[in-house]
Order: sequence, then C-alpha cells, then structure tokens
Amino acid sequence: MLDNKKLLVIATIYTITLAVLSLVSNDSIPYFGTNYEDKIYHLLAYGLLNVLWYKVLVNLKINNPILIAFTVSIIYGIIIEVLQGQFTLARDPSVLDIIANSIGVTIGSLFLVIKSKTIDKKI
Repeated sequence: MLDNKKLLVIATIYTITLAVLSLVSNDSIPYFGTNYEDKIYHLLAYGLLNVLWYKVLVNLKINNPILIAFTVSIIYGIIIEVLQGQFTLARDPSVLDIIANSIGVTIGSLFLVIKSKTIDKKI
C-alpha cells in the first residue's frame, strides 16, 4: 500500500498532467477509430482523478471522502473546460466533455460506494 505522501504526490502529478494534456494540442493522442473516443478518454481520465483523490482523502482521514472527491473532480473538469476556451487556440470548451468528465466521476464514485458497502457487509 502506498503511504500518504506518495499517494498525494501521485494524485498531484496526475492532476497537473491532466490539466497540461487538456490545455495543449491533442494531435498525438492515439486514435482507434471510434466515434466517441475523445469522450471515452474524458470518462476514464476523470474517473481515475476521482478515485485517486478519494484515496488521498481517506488516507488523510477526511470526512465524506467520496462526496468531496466527487464534487472537486467535477468542478475541476468544468474549470479545465473553461480554461480551454480562455487560454488555448488548439482546444475548444465543450459541454459534452463536461458531461463525459462528470459521467466518469460518477462511475468512479459509484464504484467507491459499492466497494465501501461491500466491505462494510463483510465485517
């Protein structure tokens, strides 16, 4: 298991990397030929963001870690989309990207809720 400091560093680096990748041209991202590939990337990226920060909050013994990670991840995704419209020429803000981000965060949170309920029942 990762200690608190390592997990915090990993979550922070992931968050910064996600912002950088979201604010630069994405021509080098692999394309596999699906119509909704970009949305799948958003869904996976923000689902992982949510789970990472949940783990950090749990390790810090913060109350309501699922709710906090959920809320902050969605707000972060909205902020990144707004920044794309304000500070980049290569990227455009998209309501569909915000929806994909939010779905990823929701799936991640549902996974965490189900996991926590399952663990509670075993005890």
